[in-house]
Amino acid sequence: MVDLEGKKLGRYELRQLIGRGGMADVYLGYDPRFERDIAVKVFKRQDEEMLRRFVREARLMASLRNTHLMPVYDTGEDRVDGFLHYYIVMPMMSGGTLRARIRRSPLTLSEVCRYLNSIADALDYIHSQGIIHRDIKSSNVLLDSNGECYLSDFGIAHTSTDATQLTSTGNVLGTVDYVAPELFEPHHKADVLSDLYSLGVLLFEMVTGQLPFRGDTQIVVVAMHVSKAPP
Repeated sequence: MVDLEGKKLGRYELRQLIGRGGMADVYLGYDPRFERDIAVKVFKRQDEEMLRRFVREARLMASLRNTHLMPVYDTGEDRVDGFLHYYIVMPMMSGGTLRARIRRSPLTLSEVCRYLNSIADALDYIHSQGIIHRDIKSSNVLLDSNGECYLSDFGIAHTSTDATQLTSTGNVLGTVDYVAPELFEPHHKADVLSDLYSLGVLLFEMVTGQLPFRGDTQIVVVAMHVSKAPP
């Protein structure tokens, strides 16, 4: 994908690439209308199914209203240098990810309790809307300058009204470090309980600074989730 630093999408100026993902890149941007820094998530794959997921994520996030969910300011598409780009505009979270925060230094128990309450509140809300997140992990929780946290990344979320299940290699979506063991069984779909299992793994990570299961390969980690009790 072409580097968009210094370019504009719609009215938004893209100033610096600050994050890379499998489906999209994230830029520090500037909105001249409201004179504020923003984060712009730009789709980067030449893949129809992945594009459908990205557009679906934008619509889903824009439809949700909760204090601890990442808000969406705008969505759109624009052509730059002959290429069409789809994007999502969100607040700039200067505190980075919860994963980076955990890696810097141990969290206090009061911080753990505050983050847990916030993430659980966001999960309660989306579950009440018939939505399963399916990718709860510390890198999908973002922090603002005041240390408040926001659940983000609904790229593989599933709703009760979805006509089809999204699939991936091995029919398991999410990050294996956090995925509930039953999801590695044939024909088992993610549900509220599998989201809560992932939240439990995240809680373990916040308290101890590390994941409950670690291995040299993803297959080893999967086997540990399935056959071992958490330490």
